[in-house]
Amino acid sequence: MAQRPEGGAPGMSTLQGVLVDSVSGAPVEFAAVALWNSTKAVDGTLTAANGKFKFEGVKPGTYKLLISFVGYKAQSVNNIQVSKNENIKDLGKINLVGDNIQLEELTVTGQAALVEDKIDRLVYNAEKDISNQGATAEEVLRKVPMLSVDLDGNVELRGSQNVRVLINNKPSTIFASSIGEALKQIPSDQIKSVEVITSPSAKYDGEGTAGIVNIILKKNTLAGVTGSVSTGVGFMGSYLNGNLNLRDKKWGISLNGGGRYSYNFRTTSNNTRLSTISDVSTYLLQTSEDKGTWLRGRYQGSFDYNFDANTSLTLSYANRMRGNSSVGEQITNLYDGTSAIPANQVSSIARYIDQVSNGNSSDIDLTFLKKFSNPIQELTIMAQLSRNKTINDFTATQNGVNADSSKNNGLDREMNFQIDYVQPLGDKVKWELGAKTVLRAATTDGMFYSFNTNTNNYQLNALRSNFLDYDQNVGAGYSSFTIELPKKFGIQAGVRYEQTTINATFKENNNVDIPGYTNWLPSVNLSKRFEKGGSVRLSYTQRIQRPRINYLNPYIDYSNANSISYGQPTLMPELVDMLEASFSTFFGSNSLNFSLYSRIEDNSITSVSNVTRNAEGIDVIENTYANIGVNKRYGLNISYNLNPTKNWRIGGGIDPNYTYMDNRTISNKGWNTSINLNTSYAFPKGFAASFFGFYRSPRVQLQGISNGFYFHGLTVKKDINKKKGSIGLSLENPLVKTIDFKNMLESRGVNASGQSTYFMQDNLRQMYRRSIRVDFQYNFGKMDTERQSLFRRRNPRSRGNDGDDEDGGAGDMM
Repeated sequence: MAQRPEGGAPGMSTLQGVLVDSVSGAPVEFAAVALWNSTKAVDGTLTAANGKFKFEGVKPGTYKLLISFVGYKAQSVNNIQVSKNENIKDLGKINLVGDNIQLEELTVTGQAALVEDKIDRLVYNAEKDISNQGATAEEVLRKVPMLSVDLDGNVELRGSQNVRVLINNKPSTIFASSIGEALKQIPSDQIKSVEVITSPSAKYDGEGTAGIVNIILKKNTLAGVTGSVSTGVGFMGSYLNGNLNLRDKKWGISLNGGGRYSYNFRTTSNNTRLSTISDVSTYLLQTSEDKGTWLRGRYQGSFDYNFDANTSLTLSYANRMRGNSSVGEQITNLYDGTSAIPANQVSSIARYIDQVSNGNSSDIDLTFLKKFSNPIQELTIMAQLSRNKTINDFTATQNGVNADSSKNNGLDREMNFQIDYVQPLGDKVKWELGAKTVLRAATTDGMFYSFNTNTNNYQLNALRSNFLDYDQNVGAGYSSFTIELPKKFGIQAGVRYEQTTINATFKENNNVDIPGYTNWLPSVNLSKRFEKGGSVRLSYTQRIQRPRINYLNPYIDYSNANSISYGQPTLMPELVDMLEASFSTFFGSNSLNFSLYSRIEDNSITSVSNVTRNAEGIDVIENTYANIGVNKRYGLNISYNLNPTKNWRIGGGIDPNYTYMDNRTISNKGWNTSINLNTSYAFPKGFAASFFGFYRSPRVQLQGISNGFYFHGLTVKKDINKKKGSIGLSLENPLVKTIDFKNMLESRGVNASGQSTYFMQDNLRQMYRRSIRVDFQYNFGKMDTERQSLFRRRNPRSRGNDGDDEDGGAGDMM
């Protein structure tokens, strides 16, 4: 006997279904669903995290559904018959079509949302931004609200660089040595979206005290043979990319590759420094000019196989290569006194430096996914092997004579094994649990050579050479519950356990004892959703930040003899407590998000600089890293996505925050702000234009302040051949000749000999980044929603694939 729906009455029914993305098949959460009879709205609701919706107490009759959500075409499901004796009317899956997708018999006008505010993350839909054509991930991330990217590609989230960067929810050793270098290797045309997760649940790794940035790459899920090629030529760079996708009923192959060559890069620097040791002062004036080129290449392939509708296996391999080279001249004048004039000049050195930085990284991923009859229940098993090899060399001449040379080879390896399981406990509770093992190994071999005038050859300088073998292993487990409460309230609470062990070997000492550590990392997220869209959320999360490989490497970089840098292998991790309150609202096709947050870091890792005097009596700045006492940050973030008309879109955000840093002897405080603006307009006849602007205010540092800077760009595009391709023109920083970046440091202290020290340093770096580029892109092949096989078409008279309708009766509703 049929069971009467909960809360129902005799003669009344429950009407239910699930909304899914028509391309990916993923559930669409927080979509608005309205139930109408012939004359008026009867009821309304929002879909849950699994895409499900439900109307209880529905009287017999004829109804229709009106469905809307930002980023999807509004649609209706008509002529729904609910009979008197039908306790449960299940509509099955209903496909939502993104409003940037054009099917064979469907033309969609207007623009889709560039930024989406979801319950636990902010999503920037990079593929919908025309200004990203021909760019890299570094340039894409500059457009994401809450993020800022400096001139070296270092990513900040709400003022902190302790960001965990993932690719398709997975880590990669490509980010181990330098996030900035890694971002330059990922082309923008492979990026679908960028997710910013400020309060990660226990499911995610505990690393990244500021939060997580997840770069989602594009994936084709429709049958057929498709592909695209894109190329561009500009004043400062050229690129060529291509991809090919083949998909049959059960399997798919995706291949892509390309390269980017950047040239005409020019940077000038002007550095002044006053230093005092035991009341003896020197003044340094240093100017430099560097010219360089960047070469990036990559290729990637993936294979996925669907055993059935609920079981799949994916295998992928990616390889990325980079080659940087630069030549520069550095003029250093040293004066005896506190200023360049009228002090006496002590020395003048002209140093010519030739630098090479090469890298090769690869990732192998294997993922098994098993879904069950309940769409919430699923099992995921993942294995990953990553490898990143780096070579950083330089050769220097000084006053026209061979001086020194350096070769620093590094190898980072990482293996990840992970299992995740989701178990529904009734209709209102979801239980997530899993375990993960991370095995990291980093080896660096730094060799420094001094030129011997007697032998007229380079000779190894053992005192300036170093070796590091660093192993870090992490074992983790987590458990998390998501509970749907009455009146659209929900709570997600969990805890993650992580145990870290470290083994390190140095040139001077084979058995350095670096203690391991154990952490329990709780997270709690309380939310309230509103019937007409929007939500309010309060969350608390504790995170951990382990030091990066370049923070640990003790090898000393002597390329600038007056300002050397090295890492500290005994650095300990930092812990952070994050508290956030946010409010999201939707009105029409517009969205706004407001967030108040605080982040308190204990044992914070930061850069520190000190002055010392070498054996030749020259003052040298030593730059390294240290665990300071505390770093507190309080801020407000506002992000928005506005559509004044169907053809005009405006997105961006602003993030003011207040910072206080203290290492018990030095402290600093002040305000920081980031502003982001992105707007585009779709003109008739396939023309479109986009403008992007980004500004970052001066940044507070422990020993000083770094000045602000800004980027801007303009893109114009014309669709060709019925939108199969496009041709465009991109301008980068057309209104300014250089991007200026000024860093000011000042510090007092006592050195190891008990001498009082003081230094004040101003560094102005100017990057010439004004550029123009012509872009071309063309798509070939066809993605066919009706064909599920490469080798045969579905019979148009058949309801499903080979007679099977896997999605149920409502699976083809549009």
